[in-house]
Amino acid sequence: MARNSFELLDADALDLVCSLWQPSLSKLLELFNGDQENKLSHEGYCDYYRRQWYLLAPYAGQQQTSARSPQTIARIIQDIQNEKPREDIIDSLRSTNVPEGACERSINLAVRLLVMMRFGVTKYQVSPRRCLQWQQGSLRDFVHGLFNEPPKLSCEQVRLPKTFDGWSIANVAGIEVAFTDNLADHLLLVDDDTRLLVFHHASFLEYHRSPTSIFPDGLVDETLRTLALLFPQAHLRATHRDTEHTVIDPRLALCGTPQGEDRQIERFHFWRDRLVILKQAYDDATPKTLGQWWHDRRNGVQWYTFWVAILVLMITTFLSVVQAVEGALQVYKAYESPR
Repeated sequence: MARNSFELLDADALDLVCSLWQPSLSKLLELFNGDQENKLSHEGYCDYYRRQWYLLAPYAGQQQTSARSPQTIARIIQDIQNEKPREDIIDSLRSTNVPEGACERSINLAVRLLVMMRFGVTKYQVSPRRCLQWQQGSLRDFVHGLFNEPPKLSCEQVRLPKTFDGWSIANVAGIEVAFTDNLADHLLLVDDDTRLLVFHHASFLEYHRSPTSIFPDGLVDETLRTLALLFPQAHLRATHRDTEHTVIDPRLALCGTPQGEDRQIERFHFWRDRLVILKQAYDDATPKTLGQWWHDRRNGVQWYTFWVAILVLMITTFLSVVQAVEGALQVYKAYESPR
């Protein structure tokens, strides 16, 4: 791994991040779209690491505790990967005289770094959105239980049209596409269905395309397929606004382009309900600006009818203005002519 990607991290932090990003022997030789592993980008995850570290690294009063060290966090992550129950991890930290609050923050930090989901509410956090709480058992069991709930909404053989992508969602339906670092918030509509959250860390997902991943089988590939659906590699266009001041993973633009069968909603399991809700919001949205009317090609007859009406209105208005100007000139000439 190129160490210059982590030039802002100290040596201990660098070792921790590199250990989290080491490819295992079970990894596929090719990435999701057929590229080689050296095409991955690490800057987005490093930025995420720094922000989570300064947000959750535990202190006891004004004294820094040993639980803040990257070595301690690395040991916690190793215990989590070995499916050690949370209760045992807590007991191990307590045995080293780590304060109770520091234990909680250390575990939440380790989990956030490992799975990129928002575990635990941080101090001064305003309006926390779906902060997960892992209370007992192994993290693998918790994550599998979180994502393995069966879909509740019927897809009724719905096919997502080719116009259904991030650009159209933003410029036709008027739904802002915003990136998030929280995998659990992927494809979530918020703010009265006016903003769509998209997990943009495609490089992170590529590193977890492994049978030994802590995520359920198929979740990572399906998430990459949703990114290819929203940001097709063949015609990627700018669609988003960065609202969390994060470094966007450039791998997002390289997740491939979905084929026709990849647009069948029934082919999705983990994200099906959110795709159904998003498709419904997309279908129900009506253009509110001329720009949205221009880009909205979902109904060709309606689009042509609207713009023909606009054209007729413009011609009629123009002719009316011309006639009014001519009439004014005639009156002016008649008034100014010698009697």
